[in-house]
Amino acid sequence: MTLRKRRLLIVTCVISLAANVCAANRSARAEEHGEHGEHGEEEGKIELSAESMTQLGLTVLAAGPARLNVPLTLTGKLMPHEDRVAHVTPRFSGVIREVRKRLGDPVGRGETVAVVENNQTLQPYEVKAQIPGVVVRRHATVGESVSDASALFDVADYSELFADFFVFPGDYAKVRLGQRVLIRFPDERVAESSITFLSPVTDAETQSRFVRAVLPNPAATFHAGMFVTGDIVLEEATVAVAVANSALRTSEGKVVVFVEGEAGHFEAHPVLTGRRDKDATEILKGLQAGDRYAAGNTFILQAELEKGEAEHEH
Repeated sequence: MTLRKRRLLIVTCVISLAANVCAANRSARAEEHGEHGEHGEEEGKIELSAESMTQLGLTVLAAGPARLNVPLTLTGKLMPHEDRVAHVTPRFSGVIREVRKRLGDPVGRGETVAVVENNQTLQPYEVKAQIPGVVVRRHATVGESVSDASALFDVADYSELFADFFVFPGDYAKVRLGQRVLIRFPDERVAESSITFLSPVTDAETQSRFVRAVLPNPAATFHAGMFVTGDIVLEEATVAVAVANSALRTSEGKVVVFVEGEAGHFEAHPVLTGRRDKDATEILKGLQAGDRYAAGNTFILQAELEKGEAEHEH
């Protein structure tokens, strides 16, 4: 089963569970109030117990101040550090008599990686690595004739990588040297760096330029060639009122937040939004600091609200 199909199945199951939970809540309230077939909720309000909230993946948070990192999100790729890659070549032409390293082997600075017999003196000499790192390419075979221009090994030090991101014309002016960048990986890890290079050249085919950040990698947990995204922090701002992004839904063309009232009722409040980052959104109008609201799987509340409105229309 593909990842997309698994996600669709999970969403379908959650919606089905939500429908059952909400129906059970309505039935319980109808029995409690002796309302056979009538809705015990006020129009536009949804009532859920604490247990139901947990079952549906909903939490209640309080709106309030937040520190936002307003990002420009770019796609990119991890690249080897250009100053930490070396081609290991023999000093003199000759024949390879011994190969001491294999692909993937660690190498120390000055360590012998091969032995070559000099064509002129017929004496063997050692070929040594110029930098510490890992053998990422091997071109050496015992008995092979080589010249002083032959690369026997490529050694790379991946303790530091480059993260290269691609910027398109509309965003050129937004990017500057020294800006913070949050490097995000497919497995949800995040590393922080800063922009150290802005390319002055535009790619003729894509019309993009690349910008670069340096990524420390002492434990070799990141790998050259990995695709990443980069959130370049354009603005850091403290806002008076913000909510989690998962709280925001759209109803009848308006952005709404489901605010908790008395007795566990939730009501959709239209809001005016401002700046946002990956986690939270500024609320300019419609909520006050301290207002309690639903976050998480709020699409369930939206679906229940729209269902209730449709039933009232009939």
